[in-house]
Amino acid sequence: MLSLINSIKVLTFYAIMAVGAFFGVVFAQTPAVPLIFFNRRLYFRWCSTAMGSYLLMVTCLLEDLLGIKIAVTGDDLTNDKKRSIIILNHRTRLDWMFIWMVHSRFEILEQLKIVLKASLKHIPGPGWAMQHAAYLFLDRAWEKDQVTIKNLMGYYKSCQSSLSLLIFPEGTNFTSDAKDKSNIYAAKKSTFNRPYEYCLHPRLNGFIFLLKTMQSGDILDSVDDVTVGYEGHIPEREIDLLNGYIPKQVHFHIKRYMIKDLPKTDEEIGLWLENRWDEKETRLKEFSQTNEFDARSKRFNDETVESKIRFKRRSVFLLWCLFILFWSYCTYAYIKIKFYVLLVCIFHSIMDSFANGLIDFVCQLDANYRQHELERTKKQTIKQD
Repeated sequence: MLSLINSIKVLTFYAIMAVGAFFGVVFAQTPAVPLIFFNRRLYFRWCSTAMGSYLLMVTCLLEDLLGIKIAVTGDDLTNDKKRSIIILNHRTRLDWMFIWMVHSRFEILEQLKIVLKASLKHIPGPGWAMQHAAYLFLDRAWEKDQVTIKNLMGYYKSCQSSLSLLIFPEGTNFTSDAKDKSNIYAAKKSTFNRPYEYCLHPRLNGFIFLLKTMQSGDILDSVDDVTVGYEGHIPEREIDLLNGYIPKQVHFHIKRYMIKDLPKTDEEIGLWLENRWDEKETRLKEFSQTNEFDARSKRFNDETVESKIRFKRRSVFLLWCLFILFWSYCTYAYIKIKFYVLLVCIFHSIMDSFANGLIDFVCQLDANYRQHELERTKKQTIKQD
């Protein structure tokens, strides 16, 4: 009976997530599209704010509907909205969703961006919304991905907004098969320490390139090392949640490293990342025995703080419910709204088919503008000389 109730809760959770994402992209983000040509900074902030409020609504579903609790230890980054890369071990395919609960407490959901597989950006609704919010989509083809990273980092710099970019250096989520392949891959390297049992060995090239690109563009202040562990049922895949496998509590341990304290060369950065993962393996081994990373952060055991967060996420959830109900009625009642929804779907489908997605179009437009401004500046300098 309990499993059936959990399955109904999760089905409701997925339904609200999907409907909210679709209505959000159609009625909250797409109206900002004209700003792409006139004020990309405002477009970026508009769409990021819309995505941030949506993610806060989802945390309400995770915590209040599904009853998932979190424990946070380590560095308290509340109200410390530094520009950061967030590195996280990829225990399940749902890690990126559960960490929203932490980010809601740190109040950085609006500036959060996630590195995802390129195929996800074409999903109607959620994929389109993440494109508007300027998430980083990679094809896992290194030559192509380098260009994608450079273009998106240039776009971030143009928008002059704080951002936190969540990446999974392991490259894929933890499974028994992935663990074996990872240990074989790592054993071929001269820096190999030991086989891992609780996480995968990190891939270095992508992290090093991303770090140095953001650093050279002056859009990075810190690297936030986050370790995630699950108490109770571990939902390995999306379908596991639907089958009632809801974790009792999700634990996060956080350590911030300032960019000025990180090594400079590629080799040293790679070794630094491998050392962080070696620490992570030890921490996860201890967690498997105690279900704790450390003594729980006093900050997040403070009922006053939790009460404030609870009120905020429930208020946003109520507003999103009203938003969905209002536009559902309008779409049902008015032919012009139906026509507008159809046009939005056609627009995004065209962008996906001919421009590899709206985010690629925006980044290329921004890159062309920056190149034009650079050439114009050079011409003015030559004339003055």
